Amino acid sequence: MASREKSKLWQYWGYGVLAVLLLSLGNNAVGPGLYAVLVGLLILFVLFQAPVYCGAINRKRSGVVEFCRNNSAGLVLGCHLRQHKWQKFGRDWWSLGWREKTKGIWTGASAKLATVSGVVGTVTGVIGVFK
Repeated sequence: MASREKSKLWQYWGYGVLAVLLLSLGNNAVGPGLYAVLVGLLILFVLFQAPVYCGAINRKRSGVVEFCRNNSAGLVLGCHLRQHKWQKFGRDWWSLGWREKTKGIWTGASAKLATVSGVVGTVTGVIGVFK
């Protein structure tokens, strides 16, 4: 019998888009419109679907910020806890310095991979559009 759940491999579809972006740099047959679509898909994946840790602020104790380590989908959205869902757009996120803000997106290997792939994919797409 076939499983009703999605394959675990589909969680990482955005990294395939990154591979297509990187491999298509040497190909002149790919137009700027396709690069724009691929970069858009990659950014959507990184921000809203990449499997990462939550990274939302749990508490602040004597100037030290503790981040949530629950699983989450994307760098922008939080975990299953309601207060973490949109916290990164909330008052706490805007009141922190850049060091504390960016610490949340480097909370684990999967978050680092998502962040780096988003940056590399965007740069590759911009190079592809203007080549």
